[in-house]
Amino acid sequence: MKYLPLIWSGLWRKRGRSVLILLQVIIAFTLFGVLQGLNSGVQQVMAETHADRLYVSNRLRLGTPMPFAMLAKLQTIPGVVALSYRFQFGTTYQNDPQGFAVIATDVDSFIPMFAEQFKVTPAHLQAMKDTRDGALVGVERMRQFGWKVGQRVTVQSTMVQTGREGTRDWPFDIVGTYENPQHPEAATAILLNYRYVNEAVVKPTRDIFNVATVRIADQRRTADMEQAIDAMFANSPNETLTQSEHELIESQLSNLGDLGTVVHRITAATFFVLLFATGALMMQSIRERTPEIAVLKTMGYSDKLVMALILCETALLCVGGAAVGLGIASRILPLARAYIGITWIPGIVYVVGFACALLLALGSGAIPAWRGLRLKIVDALAGR
Repeated sequence: MKYLPLIWSGLWRKRGRSVLILLQVIIAFTLFGVLQGLNSGVQQVMAETHADRLYVSNRLRLGTPMPFAMLAKLQTIPGVVALSYRFQFGTTYQNDPQGFAVIATDVDSFIPMFAEQFKVTPAHLQAMKDTRDGALVGVERMRQFGWKVGQRVTVQSTMVQTGREGTRDWPFDIVGTYENPQHPEAATAILLNYRYVNEAVVKPTRDIFNVATVRIADQRRTADMEQAIDAMFANSPNETLTQSEHELIESQLSNLGDLGTVVHRITAATFFVLLFATGALMMQSIRERTPEIAVLKTMGYSDKLVMALILCETALLCVGGAAVGLGIASRILPLARAYIGITWIPGIVYVVGFACALLLALGSGAIPAWRGLRLKIVDALAGR
């Protein structure tokens, strides 16, 4: 700690140069955090998928409505042990420009199907069953808008209600909340009773659902079950596409291409450029401070200590910049929630980020530090 003032004064000898290095590092690690956070988040989501859950949707397009009568047929297929359904639509609240999902469903089948994502207390679950226009709201959404249990809220949607002069307002009573133990920041949806939404909408949009989820008895028969379900509705007006949870996520990410390869190449190119830029600026700094380094050696500072001080300067800039950059990335990534569904940066990204910052500090500071180590006092003071 006693050398910290000396390191600090060396850093800010030329403030403009130090700020330039710091900005380069911050920008690089912000990009690293966002890209690697996205990639690692996707990989983590893929690893958490359930092989015994299959999603049945319209073959034409995911989210296209299908008639409610199809659910009874799904339950008759051998190997299906549980069934849940949802009618999902987008809403907004007051002046908030970012929409969010409302899921109309039957909580008796939906909550057990997704128990790891929707943790609800028995009291709140019972209140939901007893209240026709009741809602279970994710704790993150509650925090965002400052809602309270027992509050009546009205959201706006493109869906029109019947019997209320074609209003697009959807009021509901918040009867409880739910948590997502695995990813707390992902608890943002609103659950409504299907019967409330179904009775309120105009006739063309009644008795329909977007996606059905089935749990199968043997996850080793995933492919066979997918074929059996799709065969049941083949050549009908509502042909289905049945996918496992893993396949569904892969299909949603297919437009991004090989995400891992793209992320790694961009990150490698960024750090490669940053290594040379930071190293060049540090070399220039050491050349300008050659007489000062010679004075330190004259006062008794050893060659190794001088080298260590130079490396510490570089490490402080790189690690400090990495901390700021990763912090910014952690704020940016949740803003893309509506487009990619990833709202957090996994802890491993922070670990790898700081490890890269240390390697960057060693790589960019190695040559300047070696120059400081080999510097001869006589040559330095003589201007050679």
